[in-house]
Amino acid sequence: MKLAGTKSAKGFLWRFAVCAALFVALAASTAFAAEETYVLEGETVYRVRDGKKTLIENAEVRSQRIDSGAGGGIFWFTVDSQASEVMAGSKSGVYFFDDKGKALRFLPYDYAFTIGDIVFSDDGKQMVLDTGTWIVRVFFLYDFESLRQKAEFTGMGQVFWLDGNRFAFTMVEPDAEPRPSATDFDGWTSVVAFDTLDGRNVTIPVMKATETQNYLLTGVNPDKRELQITESSVKDKKDWVDMEKVKDKELSVPYPATGDK
Repeated sequence: MKLAGTKSAKGFLWRFAVCAALFVALAASTAFAAEETYVLEGETVYRVRDGKKTLIENAEVRSQRIDSGAGGGIFWFTVDSQASEVMAGSKSGVYFFDDKGKALRFLPYDYAFTIGDIVFSDDGKQMVLDTGTWIVRVFFLYDFESLRQKAEFTGMGQVFWLDGNRFAFTMVEPDAEPRPSATDFDGWTSVVAFDTLDGRNVTIPVMKATETQNYLLTGVNPDKRELQITESSVKDKKDWVDMEKVKDKELSVPYPATGDK
């Protein structure tokens, strides 16, 4: 005995399967065609999409020489779809290359235009992203091999690596109450080092802010193993509102010992 509609049902299922297969193939083809990358030739950046190479004018390529790996240097540039018309539709982030132009990593990062700098450890195994659009910055520590974020800090100024495991920077004290100020910044700033040796990930105070003192890291002297620090101070905490009462003094402070807390 035949069931009514069996033949037509089989025909419908067959047509549905064919359409589904065509849809999947078309989607895969479209996705493949839309694949893109960015390449570095010398210090020139190109966007490669659908087999077409387009010059990215005025692309800022930065680099840092390191002690080992990546041919002795790492080059990078940021891509942000909002930064220029020629980047429209691109995935925002940072492309990394060695000094021969070989692609190393891609770090997805929204609002990549906010990345002011990237500072690598001496051995190139770790990096700090310096981000923000104001005097106060946000520093993100990453493992370069896995691109895993390991730590985050609010700070000011620059980051300086002391060796392969430690870096120093000016930290904005997260729990300090705002104080009267003659400028837009009313925070407390301390100089600290961050030690990643053996995964310890500890913050080491170097010069800690007080009610009448702020500290800013301005540089390092690797030969003398010293930190260059500016101390800003007042006699009374109420004097921060008067810039003429704020006195600056330059200090040279030895690197903290490894493992200090």
